[in-house]
Amino acid sequence: MRVRLFPLLILIGILFVALRLPGLDLPYHQDEWKNVAAAADPASGAYWAHPPLFQVLFRAGSAITGPDAFRLLPLLFSLGCFALLYLVVKARAGTRAALFSLLFFALCFYNVLGSLMPDVDGAIIPFFFLLSVYYYDRYMHAPDPRKNRFLALLLLSLMLGFLVKLNFVLVIGTLLLDYLWNQRHSLTRKRLTMFVGGGIAFGGAYVALLYVIQAIYPSFTIAAMIGHADQFAPGQERQYLQIAVQSIKAVYYLSPLLILPLLLVSKRVAAQVTPFLIYLVSGLFFYLVLFDFSRGALDKYLMFLIVPLCVVVGTLFADVFAQREVQEGGVWKGIRGAVGLGGALSMALIALNFIPHEVAALYPKTEWFARIVHGQWNVLTPLTGGSGPLGFYVSFLFIAVSYGGAALILIAANIRPEWQRSALSMLFVIAIAYNGIFLEELMWGRINGNARAVVRDTVAYVAQDASIKKVLTYNDSGAGLLEGAGKYGGRFYATPSFEEGHKEKFAAFEGAYMVVDIPHLYENGFYAQFFANCTVLHETVSGRITGRVYDCRNAKALLTQ
Repeated sequence: MRVRLFPLLILIGILFVALRLPGLDLPYHQDEWKNVAAAADPASGAYWAHPPLFQVLFRAGSAITGPDAFRLLPLLFSLGCFALLYLVVKARAGTRAALFSLLFFALCFYNVLGSLMPDVDGAIIPFFFLLSVYYYDRYMHAPDPRKNRFLALLLLSLMLGFLVKLNFVLVIGTLLLDYLWNQRHSLTRKRLTMFVGGGIAFGGAYVALLYVIQAIYPSFTIAAMIGHADQFAPGQERQYLQIAVQSIKAVYYLSPLLILPLLLVSKRVAAQVTPFLIYLVSGLFFYLVLFDFSRGALDKYLMFLIVPLCVVVGTLFADVFAQREVQEGGVWKGIRGAVGLGGALSMALIALNFIPHEVAALYPKTEWFARIVHGQWNVLTPLTGGSGPLGFYVSFLFIAVSYGGAALILIAANIRPEWQRSALSMLFVIAIAYNGIFLEELMWGRINGNARAVVRDTVAYVAQDASIKKVLTYNDSGAGLLEGAGKYGGRFYATPSFEEGHKEKFAAFEGAYMVVDIPHLYENGFYAQFFANCTVLHETVSGRITGRVYDCRNAKALLTQ
């Protein structure tokens, strides 16, 4: 078995890189572009409303990669996560569990996004999380003469993570809870006093560091950091529909592979991955209940789920396959048929993407949910966000049937434990098809349309037309490319709540409008009616995605109605 482990590790590593390389030149979208632009211009005085290491990492990364290749920075940190994930899971649950976890980490579409996103939640925070768990485990198992060394490295890792983003408090809390649980039988009043004192000292050192850094690094301000955090404090009107929409998007991205097997987690598996389970539960409480992230990019913050789910599900797979292998004599015995059936189901699921689908508008969102409730599932789901990626479409019918079919398989395995290995084999094959469709539509869009190609073609037209001085772009699509061409005049979002403000903005604006129509504009709403009265200067189409440049000088009469 040992002879085959290293080649498997190398193959999974090659798969990890190969799935992400095509996305290195994806256009920066919304907050991605803002981060890259600010990092590339240290003289701009732009503030990131986060702890200072966020800024330092981004400005150093920009100096190394340049703005055009900035996605290399999160990819490098994600490669670090790949290595640490192997070391951590191997030490906790064995080599087989580590390889399964790495395979799922490589395949997970959500992690493909995180590996390429110019932000910290997808790769940088997970890197420091895994680094902290690694040193925590080494500290817990090291002989006394070496404990202090690993404790110092653990504290350093925790401090660095906390200096990147305040949500790293979840990692600190997770390891504290795990430590207290493991030491519950040996805790004395003296040890508790020392423990509390150490926590106070750590907090004091963190605050002192913030003030020192603020004094020597003026681009960082504590007031901006606290002001940003206050936006998510509870007490304001929580937008439950937005929380639901963003959470559902995270479920789509995670795939059935990383969610449904939680039905089968045993006490034995839970004992091996306790910190990761604590991180899952505490993180969900933090983001969905304790604070109000309905006004933020919740789908970005929920990327914290990727690593712990890969570890838990990878350890579960290893545990189930090890048991059945011993009982049945061989890793392949009894699952060839399951793999074949999973392949047939996957082909049927892929075929669902090619039946006729309707492009439904994102607003009003209640209409979208009404379609689903009434069984109108052959609609294309627009997937985009304030922190990326640029929009792409996936069939809701494909998503729903994939989850429904996989759920039935896992429920059967929960009822009949002897079916677990076959059920997980089928689920894995289905998950390859599921994640593959998401990846294909993001990178190439051969089924429903390639927004990247539409944006590049539309911006190219704007750049060469000397009569167009400035452009307002829908959903901020192509903002970075427009800025590079000297034509960026701002953005607008086709949401009902912004309608009155946008009427004033459109009335004052003298340039052209760029509309890459994903999410699709609501036909009966103000925005679609406004552009229906504009002159189309340029149009490009890819699948179900259309890009247009409009001259709207003759449509301004609508703004006063």
